[in-house]
Parts: sequence; C-alpha cells; structure tokens
Amino acid sequence: MNRIMDLAKSFEEATAYSSVNVTSLDPNKLYAIVRANRISTKYGPTVLLTLRVSETSIVQVFLSKRYSEVLSDDDMDSINSKAVALHLLYKGACESSKSYLLAIESSIYFPRHEA
Repeated sequence: MNRIMDLAKSFEEATAYSSVNVTSLDPNKLYAIVRANRISTKYGPTVLLTLRVSETSIVQVFLSKRYSEVLSDDDMDSINSKAVALHLLYKGACESSKSYLLAIESSIYFPRHEA
C-alpha cells in the first residue's frame, strides 16, 4: 500500500513542476535546491535542478554545460539524500558574453554568539 501512495505522490509532484529558463529567476534571490538529476537532452548531457520558488511553487531549470560538468554524481547524491542543503543564486547575465552567472550557497546557519 505504501508503494502505491508513494507512486501517486510522485505522479502528483511530476505534474506540478514547470520548466523555466534560468534567466526567468529573480536575480540575487536564493532558491532551495530540492533535487538534482543528470539527464540527456538533444543538446547533450546536462543537470536538471528542481528548485523551490515559494512554499507552494517548484520549478525545474536546466544547467548549461559549464555548470553541469561541475556537479559530480556524489554531489547530486548528497543533494537528493538531503545530506546537504544548498541554494542556487542567479546573479544575472555577463554583459560581454551574455551567459548567465550562477552560484551555489550552503544554507548552513551559524548563529552569532554574543560576548
């Protein structure tokens, strides 16, 4: 019975995602990375990131080759197993090359200690 419930949830989540271009993300806003998958497209292998845009909204973005080559399978396993919590930051586009600029930031929070 649990397997059927998990499958039903997976189908529901799959239809809830929409793919967007990285450039449609708000610049300088952190997006929680929910999942990372290596996939093949007509343009070649890439990484598909699932991002939490808000409490109720999730989107998927395709990374360009230069970013997808940086993420190892171990990195993606850590993201998918929730061993690490990371955020994607879209920094805008490079003025000269027009390529988009991304960063990944850890969501580890270190509280300040008051003396």
